[in-house]
Amino acid sequence: MLDVMRSNAKSSLIAIIFGAIIITFIFSFGRGSSGFRTRTPETWAARVNGDLITASDFAQAYSSRFRQMAAMRGGKYTTDNAKQDNLKKETLKGLVDQELVAEQAGELGIVVSDGEVADAIAKSPQFQQEGKFDFDYYKRLVENGYGMSVPRFENAWRRDMLRAKVVQAVLTGANVSDDEVKAYYQSQHESAAIRYVKFNAFMFRDKAAASDAEAEAYAKEHAAEIEKKYQDELTTRWTQPAAMKVRAITVPVPPDATPEQEKAARARIDAAYKEVKEGKDFAEVAKEKSEDQATKTKGGDLGFVSRGGSAYGKTLEDEALRLKPGQISEVFKDRSGYHVLKAEEERPARAQPLEEARKQIALDLLKGERAKALARDKAEQTLAQLRSGKELRDLFPAKKTDPGQFDFSSFTTPQTAETEAFHPMGGYLPGIGQVPKLSAAVFALTAPSALPSAPVEEGDTWYVFKLKSRERADLSKLDEAEKKTLRERLTEQKQRELYSAWIEQLRKKATIVENEIVLSYEAGAAHEAYSPED
Repeated sequence: MLDVMRSNAKSSLIAIIFGAIIITFIFSFGRGSSGFRTRTPETWAARVNGDLITASDFAQAYSSRFRQMAAMRGGKYTTDNAKQDNLKKETLKGLVDQELVAEQAGELGIVVSDGEVADAIAKSPQFQQEGKFDFDYYKRLVENGYGMSVPRFENAWRRDMLRAKVVQAVLTGANVSDDEVKAYYQSQHESAAIRYVKFNAFMFRDKAAASDAEAEAYAKEHAAEIEKKYQDELTTRWTQPAAMKVRAITVPVPPDATPEQEKAARARIDAAYKEVKEGKDFAEVAKEKSEDQATKTKGGDLGFVSRGGSAYGKTLEDEALRLKPGQISEVFKDRSGYHVLKAEEERPARAQPLEEARKQIALDLLKGERAKALARDKAEQTLAQLRSGKELRDLFPAKKTDPGQFDFSSFTTPQTAETEAFHPMGGYLPGIGQVPKLSAAVFALTAPSALPSAPVEEGDTWYVFKLKSRERADLSKLDEAEKKTLRERLTEQKQRELYSAWIEQLRKKATIVENEIVLSYEAGAAHEAYSPED
């Protein structure tokens, strides 16, 4: 190998350089990187089909990603930011993907020769002196700067080149036809704007009725569907959480309270607390001393409080569920002020069985189907009225609202709305969202004021629309230069999609085991303790 390197040092420059490979290699195996460290089985971040990704490799990659994120955000990046970005998980996922790609070289019969490695290294600027490859400088840099032998360094470089070759082989299938280029041009140069009204089941829920007898018959015919619905909603709808019925004495403390105000509030709650501890009826004290106007007249009754199921916040919920019936809490403070609680009745958690829920689920599903049918019928009637010359704005006037005011009635009542001009690319309509069927129906029409042949169904919503404007693309303006640009853009897009689908398939077939300790943001025994913020 060294002989090959020496010969390349004297040869002319190679026209094609694997730039991306060199960049990747420097990132993974640059001076001081963990790629040069001895791999030891004692500390690992993941196992990919039995092959190790070491904790030290992960630590170095994470530290590099951390510094990159900090640079992108002007140096302001903390461990809390990394947690929010799930940076450790994403870093490990990248290392796993690299390992999966490398493993594919054998299956695809891809190899990297000594000559290819030599050519790539000879072209790397880091090993050149005065624009030429210098073997002696290269050897000194590898052995002294990187702290490893030349053969080991070249094997690591070879592995990165293998990855690049594998990816290149996979992406060769990303071809773009002339028709695709034309379609892409049209998607960018065509536009439309519509006036529309939508109808969904929610708008007709109050008009959809079903009797108990109909629900029972429906339940028998749709037993499997009802059971699935029950299982899907078991924890959110059919499980009653553990709760404690409590009373409260409250002394509010405003967010901007002065120390004197807070001290005075504490004195008032302490006085009330002393009375109930001395045996005075809690409800009576609450009526006299509580300063929460919403509950004091009821003797501080808050009803049943469950974790995450009340409007009182986590602190009060935790305190309530910590008590047993008859117990009085200590004075505690939360975001609203000081409180004392008394527990009165415990309600254990209970999952309502399917037999009890079956009828209600059947009623919900049956009424939902009927509400959806009513929405569809109304959409069809509306389209017929438009064909007879009626206008959407007259049939379903838009409710006027002040700027910035949220209009909930738009969810409950059909109202006419309009879009800005939009393109067919991606199936997105402004003010509506991702509606590919509606977008396709719009661009199937070519003349302003045109109507669709039928209402357009997207999910449980039907849309009726009329074209406000329609701009057509002029293919005669698509010259060769733009064709080339669009083809390159589409090819790049296809390559990304192809790579994403391929790597996802590799992940599904692979056996991947992640070390959860390494992914923790607290230093653990299974990985190096380091501070990326240093």
